[in-house]
Amino acid sequence: MTRDDSAWVQDWFAANARDWTPAPARDAACVVFAPVSHDAEVARRCASVLSAGELAKAERFLAEERRARFKQQRAFRRYCGALALGSSAPLAQIGFAESEKGRPYLPQVPGTSFSFSSCRFGFLGAWSSTHDIGVDIEDRTRATATGELARRYFCEAEAKAIEAADARAFFQFWTLKEAALKSIGEGLPFGLDAFEFELTPTLRVVQAPGGPQRFCAYVIEEADTSAALVTRQRATAAHRARG
Repeated sequence: MTRDDSAWVQDWFAANARDWTPAPARDAACVVFAPVSHDAEVARRCASVLSAGELAKAERFLAEERRARFKQQRAFRRYCGALALGSSAPLAQIGFAESEKGRPYLPQVPGTSFSFSSCRFGFLGAWSSTHDIGVDIEDRTRATATGELARRYFCEAEAKAIEAADARAFFQFWTLKEAALKSIGEGLPFGLDAFEFELTPTLRVVQAPGGPQRFCAYVIEEADTSAALVTRQRATAAHRARG
C-alpha cells in the first residue's frame, strides 16, 4: 500500500464521479455517483487503499468481476468519507466502522449519516450532518416480475399505480422504499410496506414510521438506472422527551 495509490484512486474518482444531489435536497445532503470501471488497473489501485479485512471479503467472491467491483465499491466509500470530512489524508486512512445493523459510519464524525448502494452500472454514496438519510440505486434494465413483486410487497395503492404505469414506476417505488428503510437504520426484513409513497401528481410520502412529516423523498433517474434519496429530520430533544 502506498500513498501514491491513494492519490491515484482519489484522482480517479474525482475525475469520474458525478454529483447526483437533487437540487431541492442540497441543504440537507450530498449524493455522489461513480461508474463501475472494467479496467483491471482501477481495481488493483483501489485494492491498495483497503484494509486486510476488506481484501479478505473481496476474495470470498468467486467471480473476478465481483471481486473487482467490491474493491471499487469500498474504495469509493472511502472517497466519499474524505469528501465528507474535507480531508486530504490518504484514502487508506479513511476508515469506516459499522453499527450492529451494518450501517457504515465514520468515528471521526459520529453525527454524520452515511448511506451507500450499488448496481452493475456504478456506486452511489450520500451523507448528511443534519439529517438521517438513505439512498438506493437499481439497474432498471434487468428483467423483473414487477407486477408480481409489487402485489406481494407494496401497498395496494402502489401496486395499482404500477399496473397503470410501467416498470419505471416499479423501480421508483422500490428505490424509494429501500432508501427510506436505510434512513431509519433498517433493511428489507423490516418490511417494504412500512413506507407508502405516491408518485403523482407529485412525489409524496404517504405513510412512514413515526409519521410522514419528518421525511422528504427524491427520485434520481439517469440512463438505465433508478435511484432515490430519502432524508429524515432528526428528533429534537422535545420530541424525544414526548416520545
